[in-house]
This record gives sequence, structure tokens and C-alpha cells, in this order.
Amino acid sequence: MHILWFRRDLRLSDNESVARATDNNAQVLPCFIIDPWFYEQSEVGKARVRFLFESLENLEKNLRSLGSQLYLFEGNSVDILQQLTQQLIQLGHKPKLYFNRDVQVEYGISRDRAIANFYHQFNLECHIGLNNFLQTDDDHRDRWFEEYYTYVRQSPHPTPIRINTPQLSFNLPQLTFTKLKQKYSTFYETKRVYFKGGETQAFSTLNSFLTKRFHGYHWKLSRPWLAQQKATSHLSPHLTFGTISVRTVYQRTKARAIELADQPKAEFSLKAFRDRLRWHDSFTQRLYFHPEIAYTNRYPEFDEYYRPDELTQQQQELFHAWCEGLTGFPMVDASMRQLRTMGWMNFRMRAMCATFLTINCGISWHHGARHYMNYLVDGDLAIDNWQWQMQAGITNPLSDTFRIYNPNKNIEEKDSDLRFIYHWAPELLGYSLPEILQGKYIEHGLYPPPILDWSMTRKVNGKIVSDIRKRVRERLLVSGGDELESAIATKTTVEKYFESKDKQYKQFKEKDFQIEN
Repeated sequence: MHILWFRRDLRLSDNESVARATDNNAQVLPCFIIDPWFYEQSEVGKARVRFLFESLENLEKNLRSLGSQLYLFEGNSVDILQQLTQQLIQLGHKPKLYFNRDVQVEYGISRDRAIANFYHQFNLECHIGLNNFLQTDDDHRDRWFEEYYTYVRQSPHPTPIRINTPQLSFNLPQLTFTKLKQKYSTFYETKRVYFKGGETQAFSTLNSFLTKRFHGYHWKLSRPWLAQQKATSHLSPHLTFGTISVRTVYQRTKARAIELADQPKAEFSLKAFRDRLRWHDSFTQRLYFHPEIAYTNRYPEFDEYYRPDELTQQQQELFHAWCEGLTGFPMVDASMRQLRTMGWMNFRMRAMCATFLTINCGISWHHGARHYMNYLVDGDLAIDNWQWQMQAGITNPLSDTFRIYNPNKNIEEKDSDLRFIYHWAPELLGYSLPEILQGKYIEHGLYPPPILDWSMTRKVNGKIVSDIRKRVRERLLVSGGDELESAIATKTTVEKYFESKDKQYKQFKEKDFQIEN
């Protein structure tokens, strides 16, 4: 009997554990465990849990179509799997457990270790597969780029056409999907669902993106209104919950690019999208080797400035205004209101709002990261919390500069027609771009005045962060060792990334010019 334990790999296609567990018509017991620990965390938002439940329901439907079903257990994951294994042994089976690595919180890492040790103690087999590409040995991290592309270009794991699942009864807490919806009804209390979960929906979303929506992706992804209108893939929550594999998306995108080889703009957009897929997996890799970065500063020098301590009264007022979209900075407010409603923002707005909170408001990234995770339907600690440290000016200390986004400049560059701001901040309807940039709306009191002086806080707080970065840089250069090598690697990676982007853009322009002439 094979136990197939699903976690953040809620799909049947290109799933290593699914393919191996169902091979040779073996008896398979597919299961998912509703572990209360996850739903009691302050960082778990309703939109994300609802997406998870929808994905589970779709997985159950797809399993049923193959003659199987999803056993939905509830309780502590370690306890449930130990009891399930023991009960199967009592029924005369010799269970073998299949599951894929889940790189997220430390709880999950210790949970998986406890399960693997339990199976080892009972002399039972346990197969741990890969959800997407991941190096599990840091002895060859210098080959990550090469090995990543080797992986995503390999043939996907086959999707089973039939799954042999016996009808069994267990003395364990189990849920039907009807009972799930009743017990966890609070997670279904959303007025509108912007992102629907499930493998079926993931493939539908990918198909619509590759059919038409990808055109102009390389520049539209930073425009919040266009991104909201699905100019970006909108696959991020599906990648977070594994309802589709990165390899599947990569190969389908690559095949589409080949079809459009005579259209440089289309080809360039699809290349930019594939680069984002690699970017996604690189963050997962970083968290795997450094799980501490999800909650602690990358460099201890920043502990004096960025701490998860309780906020002062003044900071609480700034933080509340930021969370509610009432800062008096239209681009920040529109983005934060979008987050609360949709559970999503495009990457540029996430970064801009992060620098505003950390640099301008002087509030630790820990508070902002928690708020994002409370609302993001695609919330992923590997990406979210590292990006917060990046936008707070903590990472890449060997670089002399770090980026601080100007909210008004972003209006001019990313929303000059004001469609995004008008949609999320209707109080500003009727004001022109020059009037909004000049703050004319302040005179009428319908929209809040700015909560701070952006230029002044950029200068004062920016210098504090810059000085700390300088101290980190000096220490690394003196002490050397692995930490310096890591910092050098980070700086080199960033530089190569921008060099590669420039090279790709020049090649695209040359090819486009040749075709047009």
C-alpha cells in the first residue's frame, strides 16, 4: 500500500510522487491533512486558504475521474500519519510513504523530518520527491543555473490514467468537503473570488495567457492597471500551491515561443516570462538553505533598526494608514486597497509599498511582511520575506546604492492615465495627473493629506540604512570567509541579471528591426 501525501503539490500532472506511487497499478491511498497549526497562524490569510480548499476540491474531482479519491484527514500531521501507518500495518499492509519536499516554514521542515524518522524506525520505505527544481546538496550551488535548465527541459512525470485506491475505513478524524466548508466557513467569507484554485483552473489560466494575454508582458507587468486586467499570467497562486508545475509552464511557454519565432516582440515577452519562472525557483532555493531569512535580518547589524518589536504610538498610526490605504500617497493607497480586496498586487507595487513602509515610515519589514502574507493569495515566504529585506535595503550590501521608490514618479511612469488610481481611490476622480502630483486634492478634504514628508524621510531614514549597509560592507571585507563569498555572489548575480536583460533587449530590437526592414 502506497500512501500519497499531498501538500503544496496539488496536481496529478508532472508530479513525481504521484507518478512513482501509482506506477505498476500499485494500491494508493491519496491523502491531505488539514493541520490546524497552519490555519491558526497570524500570517495565514483567508484568500490563500480558500484557494487551497478550492484546489483540494478540484484534486478530489480529478482523482475520482481516475477511480480514486482524496482522503481528507484533520489533525497534527505527524500524529495522523503515524496512526494511519499503524492502522494500515494492522490491516496487513506494508505502507510506503510518498511526498514531495515543501520548502516553507520551519514547522514543515521539522514535521517532514519527524515523519521520515518514524518510517526509518519501523523499517518502512519513504520516498521524498521534488515538487519543482531544488538542489538539496549545497556542495554544487555554483551549478544551480545549469542544473535548473536541465531539470525544466526534461520530460515531465507522466500523469496516471487510472489510480488503484481501495475503499478503507480508519479510526481517524476525517472530513468530507461539505463538512470542511462548514467547519472552516470563515475562509469562504469573501465577497468576490479573483483567483480560483485547482489544477483544472491552472491549465485554463495558462492557456488563456499563452493564447493572447502574454503580448507585451515584458513592459505591462510593471503597470498595475494592465497587470490587474490579466496582462500578467496570474499563475502565481497556482505555482504557490503546486496546482501546476514550473516545468509544465516553462515547456508550454517555450513551445509557444517557437511557434512565434517570426514575431520578435512576442518572443521577447515569453522570454521575459520564462525568466520570472527561474526567478521564482531561485527564491525557493535560497529559503531551503537559509530558512532563518524568513524572520531574521540577513545581517545582524540591522537588528538595531529593523526589529519585530511592538510599534510605538506614532508608528502604529503610520502602519494603520499604510495598511488601510490612507497614507495620502495615491499610488501607495491604491495598491494597498487592491491588496485588501483582491489579495494580489503586481510586483512593482509590492516593492514600492514595501520601501515606503520601511524607509519612509521607518517601520520594520517584519510588520509589513506579515500584513502581505495575511492578504496575498499567492503569499510565499520564500519570495515575500526576502523581497521585504531587499526593499528595506538589507540585502546586497556590497553595492553602494539601494533602491527607494518614489510613489509620485511611479504615477507618471506606470499609471499616467490614472486608471489604476481612479479605480481604487475614487475620491480622486476628476483630478488630472498634474493636479494629483501637485496635491491639489488636499484642499477639498475628500482624500487624506500625506502622512509624512517623503523627501525628508527618504533622506533621513535612507541615510540610517545606508550607514548600516556601510558597516556591514566593512565587516565583510575585513572578516572574509563564507559570508563575504555569499555577498560577492549576490552582487555578481544582480549585475549579471541586468547585463543579461540589456543584452536580451538589444538582441530583440535588432531582430525586430531586421524583420521590419
